[in-house]
Amino acid sequence: MRRRPLVLSTVLALGAALVATPASARPPQPTCGETLTRSTTLLADLVCTSAPGLRLAPGVTLNLGGHTLRGPGSGNGVEVAWSGPVVVRNGTVAGWGSGIDTWADADPDDPGVEDGPLTVTRVTFEDARVGVDASGESGTGRYRKATVIERSTFRSLEIAVEGGWFAEVDVRASTFSDNASGVWSGGSATVTDSTFTRNGVAVRGADAGLTVTRSTFLDNGTGVGSLYNAFATVEASRFVGNGVGVDTANGLGAVVRDSRFTSNDLGVGVGELGVRVEGNDLRGNGVGIGTRVPDAVVYDATILDNTLRLNGDGIVIENGDASVQVGGNDVRRSTGKGIWTPGVTDLGGNVARGNGTEPQCVGVVCAAS
Repeated sequence: MRRRPLVLSTVLALGAALVATPASARPPQPTCGETLTRSTTLLADLVCTSAPGLRLAPGVTLNLGGHTLRGPGSGNGVEVAWSGPVVVRNGTVAGWGSGIDTWADADPDDPGVEDGPLTVTRVTFEDARVGVDASGESGTGRYRKATVIERSTFRSLEIAVEGGWFAEVDVRASTFSDNASGVWSGGSATVTDSTFTRNGVAVRGADAGLTVTRSTFLDNGTGVGSLYNAFATVEASRFVGNGVGVDTANGLGAVVRDSRFTSNDLGVGVGELGVRVEGNDLRGNGVGIGTRVPDAVVYDATILDNTLRLNGDGIVIENGDASVQVGGNDVRRSTGKGIWTPGVTDLGGNVARGNGTEPQCVGVVCAAS
């Protein structure tokens, strides 16, 4: 009997192993409703008729592979574990009640279990009520999850990013358009290098801390606002064509600095408490700096070193007191009032010239040039 040479047998065995290894290393296309326990890439669009679309265990990355996870118009598209890190990237999530939400894979009261962050990268959310919901509320099966969103797109949603119940949300280099609400925070929200276009309220908070940096707001109803018991910091950002650029009414205070406001109905709306408006450039607004409600009472505000040109009115605080400080502002060529701030504390250095209403300044002494 002729025997197969040992070398040939070894080569064939190795060849078979090499062929089998890549096939076994790549998970197959997941099915709707599946819980993924290892990182997976979609091989094609996945269309589901019930929810959830996919559920992710702790430590799992879902790479949409440029494909779409589409739902029936309700339920959650991707449910991510409360515990451990989870990543969703590179594709589209559409047609769900919530594109991404949490599920209670562990008891948050268990001291042996730690939560982990959700990272969302290069994902488009559309045709849904909520894009990403990082919120949580005890007893609901949904627990808040620290969330980082980067280079993602949100369009035509009721709420693009929801961070209620003290959630922490960090949005970077993302785009929001035609949503009723862009980023809604009930905890801590940071927005950096992002663009908001034609949203009802682009960024808003309640019982929250908001930080907005190097971002652009175009043609929104309100850029940053509706702040109930919230503190907002807005820096180095641009507001063009909004109803209100930044609205600090009903908030616990705000800092608005080094930003540019152009062609808004109201550039910066000064709230009742603890607002500092400093070093901004405001041009062509209906009112540059004022109150959203004309007769609102303002306390403990500082309006300092702002440049205003060609607005309807420049700076108008009808009902301030000595806790409101105004200084170093340069207001020129408003069609109406220049600086109209009766009863405030004058820090000096204000300039008003060529405004349509005389006197050029009320409540402070202004130089003519």
